[in-house]
Amino acid sequence: MRFDNATNLATFLTTSHLFSEHIGLNGKKFRKVGPVQYAIHWLYGISEPLILRVVDYLLSKKVMTETPFGKWVLKGIAATSYYFPHGIIATTPAVERLVDFIIEKEGPKGAIIAVGPCVCQRALNQWKEPCKKDMTVLYGADIYHHLNIGYDLISGEQAKERLRECHDAGLVHAIEFCMQSGKWVFVVCNCDTEICVPTRVFFHTGKFLYKGPEIVSNDPLKCMGIEKCGKCLTRCVFGAYQVVDGSIRVKKEKCMGCGLCVSTCAGKARTMIKRQHYPHEHQVPSEILLGKV
Repeated sequence: MRFDNATNLATFLTTSHLFSEHIGLNGKKFRKVGPVQYAIHWLYGISEPLILRVVDYLLSKKVMTETPFGKWVLKGIAATSYYFPHGIIATTPAVERLVDFIIEKEGPKGAIIAVGPCVCQRALNQWKEPCKKDMTVLYGADIYHHLNIGYDLISGEQAKERLRECHDAGLVHAIEFCMQSGKWVFVVCNCDTEICVPTRVFFHTGKFLYKGPEIVSNDPLKCMGIEKCGKCLTRCVFGAYQVVDGSIRVKKEKCMGCGLCVSTCAGKARTMIKRQHYPHEHQVPSEILLGKV
């Protein structure tokens, strides 16, 4: 979308639901999102592709990713980007419960879901199926739908079907918010490890992604081992599995709680359980994601 002058920009803002009713998350309740927050996030929405291209450029330089100085700079940039989008990793059932909460919970009008082309893929012009996997929610769906960049409004059942497709493709769900506040929850990203900029930044800095409310539990007696299965070793994108003395072991400190390993375990040796210490209740309550609201 292009604006030729400030007048056209002002006209767009005043006619694009800027002063309409929008809905955001507030703990286990909904809240009305005001025009200031809507406008700030709308401005971020139109500048996001440029930001992603700049970060991708930095990540493409070995001097930034393979030297002590470059790594220090990257970590410094990540630290100063504290109020930019950060994501909580969640399992498919957990995000499905969030979808149900958004659809079914009684609250102000405007509780919608939209799906569009992956913003990282669009910004970098690098495409990998599934491409249409950026799932904006609540006031975020309003913003990205009205930016006219390919976001379609979808039902809750359509959203859950898309989430399952992304899970089957090995993508990680990240519930993202800005300003380190659950009041700014706006999207469920379905992230890969090759194109997704925030995920790649996480691998270099440990920033931008948070552990979710669940963690894997492993029954070694049911594990069929490397020769008969071993899919968890490649399925887990966070490196939570390793081979020790011919057996597969779980490094729980690295488990982010995505649940990708559970669905492909031939021996049904893995399940997801509640994480003992989940520090993000104030952003996305575990009661919503674990189905206890």
